[in-house]
Amino acid sequence: MSRTRLHVQLPRRSADGFMQFMPDGRSLVIALGPDVHIVDSVSGAVVRECRGAHEDSIHYVAVAPDGQQMATASWDKTARLWDMATLDCKAVLHGHERRVFCVVYSPDSCVVATGTVDSIVRLWRAADGKPLCVLRGPDIERVVSVCFAPSGGRLLAACYDRQGVSGVWQWTLPDLSRQMQAGLDEEETKANEAAAAAGKLLRLWPEEEKIGSVTFSSDGRQMTASAATKLHLFHVVSNASDADCSFRLVLTVPCPRCLTRFSPDGRHLALVTSSGIKVLDIRSGAPCFSWEGQRTTTAISISPD
Repeated sequence: MSRTRLHVQLPRRSADGFMQFMPDGRSLVIALGPDVHIVDSVSGAVVRECRGAHEDSIHYVAVAPDGQQMATASWDKTARLWDMATLDCKAVLHGHERRVFCVVYSPDSCVVATGTVDSIVRLWRAADGKPLCVLRGPDIERVVSVCFAPSGGRLLAACYDRQGVSGVWQWTLPDLSRQMQAGLDEEETKANEAAAAAGKLLRLWPEEEKIGSVTFSSDGRQMTASAATKLHLFHVVSNASDADCSFRLVLTVPCPRCLTRFSPDGRHLALVTSSGIKVLDIRSGAPCFSWEGQRTTTAISISPD
């Protein structure tokens, strides 16, 4: 942890907030309310900004692995794609009927996945925002986070069902290579959805233990689930074909309703509670950094270096 920097965002009025480091660690994307700011991570100076990027508050920001593009998810029922060099909007992703809760890029930066409280995960072409596929589950009520497997061939989503019980759905994705080069017609879209329809629900915790949030590491190999009184850390185990996976519980720590963020290398986990911040070594579970603060922290990000 000697070279890892933590940037902590404190609340401003009642605005929602989110932050994400650029892959090179030199810049930080900060979303406050409907506005987006690109900030120098050393000086704190605002490099670029876009005020009114959305019509309502931004809930989540994802930066493409190649650093060329950014996606934002908002309460205004849309996600939007942005050019990182100019902050020009490249596409507005319409289709969700309720607030868009989460957004993520595939490992090759070519596909964007969005999840929302309308029970649907949608896949989009990152180049122009064209829809590729819709993923559904028979009992899904709300999608709270999504993550691609390292190969990009599988998608994981943390969801609530109609009884309020949480779990993780996984889908094996259809081959989208041709659609990435050409447009989609209606029959191809339906074929993609049919190919991905066989999602699988995984129950990882007791039904009485309501999970408030789930976070995946950037490589999809670790996952946290935050409950009312504790935090669970799972190792995601994939088979050789990457068509299925299982979860192995490796650590449980007392941490009520905490915000979590993995370090880019997956070796450390930052925990944010109402009283401050802790950073744990994932292999040992031992704390390697702590800070007690008096104000509520609403977002955290760890630089790549």
